[in-house]
Amino acid sequence: MALLSLAVAGLVVTDLIRQGQRLGLAREQLRAERILGHIVRGARNLAFERGRTNVVLQADSLVSEENRRFLDTRRALVDAEYGQAIQLLDEENTALARRLSRQQQMLGDLRQRADFYMSIPLSQRDQLFAGQWFNSLTAMLEGVPESVFLLGRDGELPPLARVSLHAFDLRNALGVESSRIASILATGKPPSVEQVQELAQLRGQGDAAWSSLRREAAQSENAALAEVVSGVDREVYRNFRPLQDAVLSAFADKRLPNETLPYYSSASVPALDMVAKVMDVATQEGMLVAQSEEQAVLREFTLHLIILAALVVAAAAILTISQKLSKSLEWLRGYMLGPPDAPAEPPVQGFDEVADIGRAAAAMRADMREHRRVEAELTELSKLNRLILDNAVDGMIALDSRGLTLFANPAAQHMTGWSMGDLEGRSHHALIHHSRADGSSNPSADCPVHRTLADGKSRHVASDLFWRKDGTPFPVELMVSSWGEGKDRGVVLVFRDISDRKRIEERNQALLEELRRSNAALETFAFAISHDLQAPLRTVSGFVTLAHRALADQLDATTAEYMAMAEQGAQRMGVMIASLLDYARLGRRGEKAAAPVVLGEVVAQVVADLGAAVDERHARIEVVEPLPTVVGDSGQVYSVVQNLLANALKYAGPDRAPRIRVIGWNQGGQSGFAVEDNGPGIPAESRELVFGLFKRGGAHQDVPGLGMGLAICRRIIESMGGSIRAEDNPGGGTRMVVLFPHSLALDSAVGTGVTT
Repeated sequence: MALLSLAVAGLVVTDLIRQGQRLGLAREQLRAERILGHIVRGARNLAFERGRTNVVLQADSLVSEENRRFLDTRRALVDAEYGQAIQLLDEENTALARRLSRQQQMLGDLRQRADFYMSIPLSQRDQLFAGQWFNSLTAMLEGVPESVFLLGRDGELPPLARVSLHAFDLRNALGVESSRIASILATGKPPSVEQVQELAQLRGQGDAAWSSLRREAAQSENAALAEVVSGVDREVYRNFRPLQDAVLSAFADKRLPNETLPYYSSASVPALDMVAKVMDVATQEGMLVAQSEEQAVLREFTLHLIILAALVVAAAAILTISQKLSKSLEWLRGYMLGPPDAPAEPPVQGFDEVADIGRAAAAMRADMREHRRVEAELTELSKLNRLILDNAVDGMIALDSRGLTLFANPAAQHMTGWSMGDLEGRSHHALIHHSRADGSSNPSADCPVHRTLADGKSRHVASDLFWRKDGTPFPVELMVSSWGEGKDRGVVLVFRDISDRKRIEERNQALLEELRRSNAALETFAFAISHDLQAPLRTVSGFVTLAHRALADQLDATTAEYMAMAEQGAQRMGVMIASLLDYARLGRRGEKAAAPVVLGEVVAQVVADLGAAVDERHARIEVVEPLPTVVGDSGQVYSVVQNLLANALKYAGPDRAPRIRVIGWNQGGQSGFAVEDNGPGIPAESRELVFGLFKRGGAHQDVPGLGMGLAICRRIIESMGGSIRAEDNPGGGTRMVVLFPHSLALDSAVGTGVTT
């Protein structure tokens, strides 16, 4: 009974885990509905902003106060809805969060340009911007369905999400059509043939979306949706559509309608709002469905918890009752399974039958154990060789002293197509090793099998050719070993099909090319990640600073210190991201063509630019030996030289005047230069570490820096095919050595002889 209770409890626990998973999915569904509502409402207001801004951009007047208030209201609603959607997204929706963030950033840039053009006369505006504005926001709105699908789990959309998507398609088609009509009315000119055709196409898209919306709403059997869909039929297809038809009829006759732009715009708002209301109702009803599902699963989960607790209590009671009975049977179990010298009598009187059963079972157990041991040994011995031969992946063939086949394992038969009946007693060489790849005869004297038969030496052939029964060849790797001595010497041939290896070798070049393309993609990805991190960090830093200033008079000393530390951390992170962005930019190709760079001129320019730091530290920079001319990006070469000289100045120490030498060479097939300083030097264990991202060698707590300079230097030099390393300076300090490949160095070299 106890085991039965525990078994049932185990089933309940399994079901409880399943219910817990359902509860988690229900809560995820509810969160997805909330996110969906924010995205749909934000898109709805974005559509209003798109249409009104497009009309104002094409109107021959500045933006009015009414339009300004309308746009400000819609923009605030868009930013609020998208911001709340991003806050609700978790790490599983990282792609969607980045998508919405990029859209907000792009939208901000477009708004700034739109505000500028709406505030100046039509004749001074960029005539292409209105189309760019409308197309960019249309692309954002057309991406809303994809965002909704990103919220789905295992390909399933949230409840009633399809209704929202069809309503969104209808709203978008109707809004684009209305915006196009309003833009034409604003110009005061009849539309072109292309514009009339576009309006007809938009009308078709809207009718298709309306048909899908009605079908999905009917299938949902939701009363609230049915009511609001009937409102769409009334406002759009009975009230607003006749006005549109009148306008389109006038356009078809190549004339302007009697309806004015303000009248048309005011008439379109109720229709568009009613379609938007469908999206609101669909998301609200979807949230109600998700909440009901969550509550139902929670009730079932609670019920299972109660059942599990009751089963655990019942099992404990049964175990307590059966404790005495188990003691009387424990001896029998121990005696039957225990050592042969276990006590022959039970510790409790009155169990003679149990003792007899135990002794008889023990004797039988001993006999069965011995029988099974012998049987297992015989079975194992009989199977061992068969398992080895039958399951070997490699082909194995045994030949006698004449080269005739004695045995071939299944792998060898499978690879050659010859059965054991075909192979036995026949010449291995004549059957499967008779020809070369070009079809010419393969002499037996060149066969490794016959050579091993002759001298008894083992041989390994990395690549050879065997022939199948059907006449097709296949490449093999083989090992030949001898057995026996003298005239009785035979051989064992072990081989494997290396067709896959050959194909892999043939694909290596293609894979290397793919790797190069992948590295280029990774560089682009690193650049994008570093770039995209800047906007949110600026937001965090800005709001922390604003909060610090706003509450400066209300903060105690500790809180003020924490706020200052937060500002410093954000600023440092901004510098780190900017450095990472610079680092990533180095990998982007095609930005500037390579050209000859006179290293001596670059050093002279860097020394001049560092003049203030040189004077402050009372430093001396000496350039000796002619410096080479290399082929590369002059800006990047300048960055390398500037980093090396700035490091030499910065890390010299506060108690000494920096002494720096720049030495160059271009001889013996090698070109390069070195920067030597008299600083504290870099420990041997840190000389490779300092070239990593955000790595610094030694203790420099009092010296500002991120540890990015040498990493950037190495990336630049290695992209040119060269190398950079740190060494001990014979005179004390550090010697940074930069080597260029000879193909990048020109024969001429320029020395400046600069000493400062």
